[in-house]
Amino acid sequence: MLRQVIELLGGAKKVAIVTHRRADADAFACAKVLQLVLERLGVTVAAVVCPEGPQLEGCTRELPSDVDLYVLADVASLSQVPPLRGRYFKIDHHHVGDDIPGVVAQRPSCTEIALKLAEEAGVELTPEVAKLAALGIYADTGRLKRADAETLRLLAKLLEKTGGTLGDLIREEERAEEPQRVVALLKGMKRLEAYRSSLGVICTSHVGAYEADVASLLLSIGCSVALVASRKEDGIHVVMRSRGFDVATLAKSLGAGGGHKEAAVSIIREDVTKSQLPTLLRRIVKQIDPGAEPLVQ
Repeated sequence: MLRQVIELLGGAKKVAIVTHRRADADAFACAKVLQLVLERLGVTVAAVVCPEGPQLEGCTRELPSDVDLYVLADVASLSQVPPLRGRYFKIDHHHVGDDIPGVVAQRPSCTEIALKLAEEAGVELTPEVAKLAALGIYADTGRLKRADAETLRLLAKLLEKTGGTLGDLIREEERAEEPQRVVALLKGMKRLEAYRSSLGVICTSHVGAYEADVASLLLSIGCSVALVASRKEDGIHVVMRSRGFDVATLAKSLGAGGGHKEAAVSIIREDVTKSQLPTLLRRIVKQIDPGAEPLVQ
């Protein structure tokens, strides 16, 4: 994979690494590992860019223009990043997305691809980047539910570097976010709608943040498909989780976006108010199964 990255760089000396909008733990960790890889190759990383936040140490919102190339980290679709003027390629792990040049591997997390590149380049991770990588893997594998033997091998190496347990890292991270996350989960459950379908129970809700956490919670209580919507500046984001149903293809059919078979997001460019989100979600439920009926009348 490293040879492919070198070819894609095409002699670029100064680059910016760009995550998808509102970078999650996996996107940020993937970007920070890639930064070490590129610097090892003699490339100057002008900035790690996390468009539209969140505010993360070592990540800026501003997209620099004075670079030779943009490296997209964990980006399935160009709709997930600001307009790019110049060359770009992606490091990605999504099952469905735009046809963007780059390195794409079917792994549970983007961080794992970056870590494999780091191994090939002989990069020694700092304890701080190792911590970020461990958290990125944990988050994007559904708390290790989608982890395989290779995932666990990489995770073990990261824990050797950090010198602690995975539980220590998770507790430290969760303490900082717990109050806001709990509020989002409670709102998500309050707005829950459930439908009986040929796939099982399809659940929908809408929140302003922590959409993926709400969707994961819905799966944990027995929903077969979970759809959680939120209003953002670039459109309506619908985070999708499932047990076996191909939500990546569904996400791409609805608008810009994509993802994995059982975890995806769609960006629907419609002018929809908060009060209209349930109606939008009901429309998607009917697209999944025209015969779906409300579970509680």
